[in-house]
Amino acid sequence: MKRFSERAAALLLTLILLLAAAPAAAAASVGTDDMRAAADGIIAWKKADNGSEPGGDLINNAFLELAGTTPGDWFPIGMSRLGVTDDYDGYLAVLRQKVEKRYVTKDKLSRAKATEWHRISLAVLAAGGDPTSFGKNADGSAIDLIADGTYDRGRTAPLGRQGINGWIWGLIALDSMRYPVPDGAFYTRDDLITAILSQQLCDGGFALTGSAADPDITAMAVQALAPYYNEEKSYSYTLKADGTAREATVRQAVDAALTVLSALQLDTGDFISWGTQNVESTCQVAVALCSLGIDPASDSRFIKNGNTLIDGIMRYRHESGGFVHSYTYDPDNPASLPDKPNSMASEQVLYTIAAILRQANGMRTLYDFRPEMSDAMKERIRSLTDSVSALSPPAGKEEISALLGVFYALPADERCYVPNYAVLSDAAKAAGIDIAAVAGATTVVEDTDKSGTDESILYFSPTDRADAYAIPDEPTTADYVTVVKLLDKLERSDDFDGKDGYISRLTDAKNKIDAIRAEIDAINRDIAEELYPFESIGLSDKKTVDGIYRRVMALAEPDRALIEHSEDLIKTKTKTDGLFRALIIGAVLAVIALAVAFMLVRRIRKRRRKKKAEMDELERSWADEP
Repeated sequence: MKRFSERAAALLLTLILLLAAAPAAAAASVGTDDMRAAADGIIAWKKADNGSEPGGDLINNAFLELAGTTPGDWFPIGMSRLGVTDDYDGYLAVLRQKVEKRYVTKDKLSRAKATEWHRISLAVLAAGGDPTSFGKNADGSAIDLIADGTYDRGRTAPLGRQGINGWIWGLIALDSMRYPVPDGAFYTRDDLITAILSQQLCDGGFALTGSAADPDITAMAVQALAPYYNEEKSYSYTLKADGTAREATVRQAVDAALTVLSALQLDTGDFISWGTQNVESTCQVAVALCSLGIDPASDSRFIKNGNTLIDGIMRYRHESGGFVHSYTYDPDNPASLPDKPNSMASEQVLYTIAAILRQANGMRTLYDFRPEMSDAMKERIRSLTDSVSALSPPAGKEEISALLGVFYALPADERCYVPNYAVLSDAAKAAGIDIAAVAGATTVVEDTDKSGTDESILYFSPTDRADAYAIPDEPTTADYVTVVKLLDKLERSDDFDGKDGYISRLTDAKNKIDAIRAEIDAINRDIAEELYPFESIGLSDKKTVDGIYRRVMALAEPDRALIEHSEDLIKTKTKTDGLFRALIIGAVLAVIALAVAFMLVRRIRKRRRKKKAEMDELERSWADEP
């Protein structure tokens, strides 16, 4: 590190630049190749856990049953952001159907949780879809997940009904493609930012509840606010923690949050949340740093006892390839065991690795789904970054103003990718430069090196057509993914001769499968309502048992596999059949016994009558004797 002269007039600037240019306290002990290997291990573990072939897709039929849920959406996000190929078309097709089905209900995706819209929006983007037009409402209009879940969410329920999570993930979803907020929207962008800032704790952290900073929520808040870190705009709000009026920039709030996170980090590199040392909290902090352009492997604030955040994550790696939630039993998370990989932990490590590797490769941040910057734009940002790093005190006003001009010539949505703008901003303020004036006098130079990225034309290929006609006339639920995927592709493809015929065939197949799935749901519901608990089932329930059993056996074999408690049903059927058989056998034996008894009685009576007749005849014969 260079030594600077200690002239009194430049002392403040010197301190600023010294702090900003401080070297890393330690080098990362885990390299990018190791992290990629860890990501591959997670995917391999999940494939095994999911019943996928090692060389096949993770997103198979079993996995697609979870599409539109927390355990079903984060793996596609992580894999896609890593550039892993998989069946994203199938995922989108099934997810679209599920969203449309949920949208006909009163609460649509959820009555209370706006994060359902946010997570699904990110998953749709990761899979290559458009969350602003994802399926159709009952009236035929396009479903806009961004509008319904974020800036117009307040028309049906408050965005913050589930706490700060709603505001955080609403802002992340909104900025995933830098979506504009239309005039007349229920919430503005500033509303979301201010709502998050107002819930900052007095110590600078954030939490779902209480007054103690939680690393997860603090890191997520930083992720949401990161796109605004380089803005000079000040926000006015009332801090809910103590009711005081505040005026602060996003940078001030984020810097306070980073200070808290640094203090919370353990010597092992990881964090404690809700009383449990765990990997997920560490992941969220790493993603937060990447969202700010900070290297989690080298920033001295996040190296404790020689351990980086990455070291803290990797210590939870299981020999199977997955990651454990914690090495101690967590009573608040009983499904997560210390010696077994956990799906939530693994998926969070997966997308954290994606965030780190994307940063290392000069790509957009984890939740910025816009097309990658051109090489020319990257070079503009790289050159500015290097120039700011090379500033040495006492830097003159002209030099600082010139660099400010370069910064404000960048398109507004790309300025967040200048990692050391804070150094330039502080230097300008120390030099008495009017930053707003420089910004106002600077003309934005848009990217002129954008290559055309026309969307490729969808074509319903001969293979697709053969697959469509391979669907049996009586399809099963095993054909659902194929049918939905082909139908989705067909509806979005260019017109061709015979297209209507394919649509009709596939629609008919889908309707039949929907009817089968409805019957399966009805059977599962009847089993739960009429046969549970199975131990109490007796002979009087045989008619009900037989009826449900006949419905199950009427299903095709692949469909029967979706019947819950099928083994219990079979055992109960066997039990009631046995009781009925015993009853019949008992009745038959009783009838036989009665018949035998009747015959014996009859025989005895017959013999008695015969004997009496003989005696009477003998008596008559003796009556004629003198």
